[in-house]
Amino acid sequence: MHIKKGDTVQLMKGKEAAQMRGTGKKPRGKVIEVLHGKERVRVEGLRTVTKHLKRGRSQKFPEGGRIEQVGTITLANVQLVCPSCDKPTRVGMRSVEIGGEKGTRNVRYCKKCNEQVDRK
Repeated sequence: MHIKKGDTVQLMKGKEAAQMRGTGKKPRGKVIEVLHGKERVRVEGLRTVTKHLKRGRSQKFPEGGRIEQVGTITLANVQLVCPSCDKPTRVGMRSVEIGGEKGTRNVRYCKKCNEQVDRK
């Protein structure tokens, strides 16, 4: 998977992107959680949904009510924002030698500016 927790992503399609259509900007946010099995992500500040709770169904909210939660977005509708060029980009994988006898590991890189995305 090319998107990880903590990455900044830009929403390419969806209700929030359509609302900002005339401004020339698209909404961005930080990834809170990646749901691998469902191929969806939770992005901070995007796709907020209201959950209704009945009275007495939860110990945390015994009086019931409405709760704002962060909903999920399909992975196909978001793109990673490169930290170096600050543009939404596709991501590639390449093997980089760690040094010594440790071998190699796969790192992500930006396909626009060819810079490494993982900074470890």
